[in-house]
Amino acid sequence: MKTSIVIRTYNHSQLLKRLLNKISHQKRFKYFEIVVIDSSSKDGTVEIAKNYGCRVVNVNPKDFSHAYTFNLGAEKSKGDIIFYVSVDIIPKDEFWAYNIIKHFKYKKVAGVFGKQEPIKNFNPVEEFKTKKMFPAREKSCAFFSNASGAIKKSVWEKNKYDEKIPYQYIGGEDQKWAKAVEKKGWKIIYEPKSIVYHSHKYSLKARLKVAYISGLYQKEIQKWNQGVYVGKYNKRELINYLIKNKKFKVLFIDLLFFGVLLRFYTLRGKLKRKLRNL
Repeated sequence: MKTSIVIRTYNHSQLLKRLLNKISHQKRFKYFEIVVIDSSSKDGTVEIAKNYGCRVVNVNPKDFSHAYTFNLGAEKSKGDIIFYVSVDIIPKDEFWAYNIIKHFKYKKVAGVFGKQEPIKNFNPVEEFKTKKMFPAREKSCAFFSNASGAIKKSVWEKNKYDEKIPYQYIGGEDQKWAKAVEKKGWKIIYEPKSIVYHSHKYSLKARLKVAYISGLYQKEIQKWNQGVYVGKYNKRELINYLIKNKKFKVLFIDLLFFGVLLRFYTLRGKLKRKLRNL
């Protein structure tokens, strides 16, 4: 079965170069093509993609949503397997891709996703969440992840990602897809031997925007999140984790000071919704 790798980019020249180099050193794995879905980058991302032999599909940043670009990537790919890869992941070893793709020899497998490990000291809060979400065992509470996951194109053709969700930027469309195809008898596999390093650092501005939108679209989000992993955890666990790892600055600034700001912006969103409905 031929494998197409799909990578989404937006001014990610250095990250893309690092990732493509890692892909080129994978063992027991051969890709058919690499398709880069680019949102009008201006930092040389497109040139790097073409130098590595990738096919580039340009999209308007205004049209971006996760579901739309996932569907577009599958549509533009010619392989039997669509391997979605986030541009900021770092494969841990040379068998990362093989450990994902090997499962498609079984006919009933619709999707396979791998384990994510946090980049140490990059974001302690996300480090805690990632460790809970992707354990070193044969089951993950995440159901699926397109950060490092592959799907069978023939299954996607009959079960595309939902682009009509009320809140397009919350994520989880990959998990919704997985739950939908599972109900139809297909299998989704979590492969903890396929490991990538993956972490984010979100600016305060970006976090406040998410908090505001979360309040504005609270009902839609609650409905959309039914049946998917939404990052639920016991706050006491997180606090103990930060204390154990001596992340006192993060504990007081991120959880207490920023926490108050985030709740304030969530309330602003709720108030805005009420005013709209008057």
